[in-house]
Amino acid sequence: MFNKMIEEGYLNLHKLLLKEYVRLGINEKEVIVLSQLATMLEKKKHTLSLKSIARMTHLSSNEVGELLEQLIVNQFVSTELELKNDGKEREIFSLNPLFDKIIQLFKEDLKVENEKQSDNEIKAVITNLEDVFRKSLKPYDLQMIQQWFIDGYNKKEIDQALEVAINHNKLNLNYLDRILRTTDEMNDDDLDDEKRDLINKLIRGVK
Repeated sequence: MFNKMIEEGYLNLHKLLLKEYVRLGINEKEVIVLSQLATMLEKKKHTLSLKSIARMTHLSSNEVGELLEQLIVNQFVSTELELKNDGKEREIFSLNPLFDKIIQLFKEDLKVENEKQSDNEIKAVITNLEDVFRKSLKPYDLQMIQQWFIDGYNKKEIDQALEVAINHNKLNLNYLDRILRTTDEMNDDDLDDEKRDLINKLIRGVK
């Protein structure tokens, strides 16, 4: 996928390398070699040539060879032999290992962002509940709120459950927990209509 994006000009790997090379754990010269390999991919050239890379980077062939060897060992580049139509072999390269590392960086960034968002939502829920209950929450209350998020509930669902609790004048976390768990049961595809109706009445306070 990344190869295709580079070949068609949708992905500027050069800028990406300059931005992320420290986090990737590579040095400036390794960036130069990887950037040149990316340029070759843009031209749909996959044959590995130390002389070509050296000529275009002003590095010596020996230096390019050492840098490539290090990049291969550290799993940024992979190479293999390919049989040509004339029966001869050529060495081709792939940057897929590099792409895998970049994807992993993005996943880590996304995880951190999600954790920040989750922390902000938890804080907002706690503040809202303390305002509604007009008291500070106990440690076990905070543990219950944290467990809601661990179980996959979000702020919107908790706010909706709180509205139901307010309408029923039952301002306690156990009742909120009951509403959340009951709503889960209502969303169960295997739930029959009769039980779904009973649960709906329970939530709405219809006797």
